[in-house]
Amino acid sequence: MLDDLATESSIKDCDWYIPELNDKKKEIITRAQRVKYAVQAGLPDDFVSTTLKVDVGRATQKYTKLIERLSAFTHINATTFDITQSAERKLADEALTTFVLVLKTIDDCRSRVESKVERRAKDALTDELFAHSVDALEEIATHHTVHGAEIEELNLKSMDSATIVFSATGFLDCELQYGSDGDYSRGDGLRVEDSYPLKCKLVADISTPLDLEVQDLCVDNSSFYE
Repeated sequence: MLDDLATESSIKDCDWYIPELNDKKKEIITRAQRVKYAVQAGLPDDFVSTTLKVDVGRATQKYTKLIERLSAFTHINATTFDITQSAERKLADEALTTFVLVLKTIDDCRSRVESKVERRAKDALTDELFAHSVDALEEIATHHTVHGAEIEELNLKSMDSATIVFSATGFLDCELQYGSDGDYSRGDGLRVEDSYPLKCKLVADISTPLDLEVQDLCVDNSSFYE
């Protein structure tokens, strides 16, 4: 399961990766490193601990203890044989519960990382949109100014050793100007406040996850023509 969630090549590509050697001085990928990648991918350690305030080390320790507990169920000895049906059922329930907790430990910690990085990215998105030229607004006005964005939904789509990608939907608040600044100052121009639906993709280098670049920005100006 961990091999699928955290491949050796992906782990080695992370900036936080530090080679570890076994007793034979051979470089290995440890269980703790696989859990760490499954939870935070390539996000920098200080960003996860200081900015997101998620303790990945604690989740790793819990996971390790659960694996040890799960392994204990495979050690068959004399006391395991000829047990009562109720004891057998209890043993099976404990084993299944432990197995579920193994999966849940990674999922819960990963979910905390994702939800917190989404909130941070949402704050960073508005700043990026201020400086972004919007073709859909240029189509319907002489000039336009972006005042801000109301992001209704922002989801982390992917996060690996190199890149983090979000998708966002919401509304773009803007001012549309008709005529030049001179026209407006003479009373011959017009400025109108408006808002239009938006969707876009946000991409950042995993080492600087909040330095977001807006890509594939689509602003729906169809309501302007209604």
